[in-house]
Amino acid sequence: MPDWMMRRPVWAAMAALVLAAGLGAGLLAARLQPSRPATPAPVANGARPPVAPPDASPTPEAWWKPLPTATSSFVPAELVIAKLRVRAPIEVKGVDAHNVMEAPDRGADAAWYRFTARPGAGSNAVFAGHLDFGQVGNPAIFWHLDQLVTGDVIDVVSPEQTEIRYRVTQHWDYTVRDIPMASVLATDRTDEVTLITCAGSYAHGSGYVRRLVVRAVRTA
Repeated sequence: MPDWMMRRPVWAAMAALVLAAGLGAGLLAARLQPSRPATPAPVANGARPPVAPPDASPTPEAWWKPLPTATSSFVPAELVIAKLRVRAPIEVKGVDAHNVMEAPDRGADAAWYRFTARPGAGSNAVFAGHLDFGQVGNPAIFWHLDQLVTGDVIDVVSPEQTEIRYRVTQHWDYTVRDIPMASVLATDRTDEVTLITCAGSYAHGSGYVRRLVVRAVRTA
């Protein structure tokens, strides 16, 4: 069993999740820094998976502040990043019985975590996505996430096609050891989204060595 699947505190589990996102289906390969295609390609194909309601799930350890009192009935169904030609179905995820955060089931999907804010609730809605999927170098939805710059648009769309728009304000590239998960998941913020994926080179047996974090603030 890969070490990222073992029980651990939720902050470590989140770091492990984005490691898993880079590993895709769990295949290990020795290839480092796979070459990327020159232009992004649409990655979301086929029917949209059902959107699960944000109901009860195993509760992560409460080492961050509780969600603010602001509420929202908005249920995210699609993540749209026009610049990257991404239109990704959203899977609603939580943590499993071992207190490990769940990764998206497909390379074409994003995960929104039900224990973070809903979009439009006035806090931090956290999403994760695969860098590649199935094998190293096979692009998934966040293959080109590192191309986003300040001002780029990220839209979150509901099943009723209601749209909330965000613009990128910050991005960071961390080593696995240094990623500050308390800050990544923090809820004492303005209305924003945080996107996470793997980055850097790929090491056989341990996965990607870095994590990319992009933050965007609501504009409409």
